[in-house]
Amino acid sequence: MPDGRFRHYYWQIRTLLSENDHLLDTNHAAYELCDDYEVEYTGTFWATIVFEGGSRLVVRFTLESNDGIEECNYAYVYLDAHGDRVFQYDDAPHHPELPTHPHHVHKGRQPTKGPDRAWPLDIPRVDFVTVLSKVVREHLEDAA
Repeated sequence: MPDGRFRHYYWQIRTLLSENDHLLDTNHAAYELCDDYEVEYTGTFWATIVFEGGSRLVVRFTLESNDGIEECNYAYVYLDAHGDRVFQYDDAPHHPELPTHPHHVHKGRQPTKGPDRAWPLDIPRVDFVTVLSKVVREHLEDAA
C-alpha cells in the first residue's frame, strides 16, 4: 500500500525541473514525464527531459524504500542535440571488474562494433538531482 513517500520523491523532482524550466524545452514532442500516480503505485520513474538546444536526458529507475528512498535499476542517458550519447550511468551488473560495481558510467558515442567500455563512477551518487546537476554544470552552463 502506498505511503506517499514515492509521490513525495516525484514531486521533489518536478520542483527541481520547475526551478530549471529556463533550460527546458517542455513543448518539444519528445519531452515526457511519468505521472505521480504511476510512481506512487509502481515505484517506477521514467522521463525524457529535453533541453533548449535539443540535447536530452533519458531517465528510468525503480524506487526502493528502506531507511530512505533509493533509486535502483537505473539508467541515465544524456544525448547531444544530434542524438549521440555523451554519457550513460547505469547499474547493470555487467562490469564486475570495476571498483564501483555494479554502478558505472559509459562515455561518448556507443560503439558500432565491440563492447561498450565502462568506467567507475565519476560522481558521488547516481540519482536524479546529481545527474541533472552534472548536465547543467558541464553541458548547459552557457544556457543558464
